[in-house]
Amino acid sequence: MKRHRWQKLGAVLCGLLFLSGCGLFAKTKPDRPPEVLASEGLKKMKAKDYDDAVDAFEAIKDRYPYSQEALLASLKVADAKYYNKKYEEALQDYKEFEKLHPTNPAVPYVIYQQGMCYYRQRSTIDRDQTFTTRALGEFRRLKQRFPDYERMSRVDFYIARCLRDLAEHEFYVGEFYYKTEHFEAALDRFQTLEQEYPQYHKMARVKNYIAQCERILALPEKKERGGLWRPVTYLFDANW
Repeated sequence: MKRHRWQKLGAVLCGLLFLSGCGLFAKTKPDRPPEVLASEGLKKMKAKDYDDAVDAFEAIKDRYPYSQEALLASLKVADAKYYNKKYEEALQDYKEFEKLHPTNPAVPYVIYQQGMCYYRQRSTIDRDQTFTTRALGEFRRLKQRFPDYERMSRVDFYIARCLRDLAEHEFYVGEFYYKTEHFEAALDRFQTLEQEYPQYHKMARVKNYIAQCERILALPEKKERGGLWRPVTYLFDANW
């Protein structure tokens, strides 16, 4: 009877070893090939599942860094982040792509997207215009390096919008200085506006402000409230 128990225990141990051996020697499930991951990432992009798309493209970069799909993945990671409104992250990825692949045919698009990352972050005209200035710089760089870029009509549109916003900012600040009687600062702003944005649609008003600032600054009473000067808005046509 004792011997029977040992035989039973041995059979159990053999079974456990067999099951363990199956686990040890079973083949690991192979990774999906890069073309499959790329297809999956593109499908996720189309469905606007941008986080999952990034995961798929990042998997290609990590597992198949020397594959043809890895180059596509580098670009699509940036695109997915851009469409997910993660503009700063996307910007860094676009910059890295341009740095690593400066002669790639996609570089014009990459520069365009860098401009768009800045453009999408620009603020209203009463706020700092750093992003607007940087967007303008990228669009101009693109136009200079690749004048035949297929989206040049859009580039011209965004350049015009950036110039308009920068001019509106100068006008806003200049008008603020004028209304608060900081005439020297106002004059500097309006003169800068006249010189740098000659096509500004409010140029008649700018010239009027310049004339008024110069007249006021020439008066000995310029620092006195209620002096001989009067607000420039009184001189404007009601239709402006």
